[in-house]
Amino acid sequence: MSDTLLTVIGTAGAALILFGFYRTSIGRWTNKSFWYELDNLLGAGLLMIYNLNRSAHISVVLDVVWVVVALRGITSIHERRNKAAKNKKHSV
Repeated sequence: MSDTLLTVIGTAGAALILFGFYRTSIGRWTNKSFWYELDNLLGAGLLMIYNLNRSAHISVVLDVVWVVVALRGITSIHERRNKAAKNKKHSV
């Protein structure tokens, strides 16, 4: 993979994570929103690709944990939505 492409991938990953942090900090997203979790998942995934190619193994471990936490957040959001839909269906 070319250095230029790796730089774009790493920069995009970092920008996504910072964008999510910014959107949460200004109150546009919550730390439990789907978009926040998706943003973190994609950002950490891109940083993982960058760090793997740079042999930054400690950073890769951080990226893997970040991806796992974001995936768990997304599944948690899905579970809450399903539960709310079931509750709404039963209360009607």
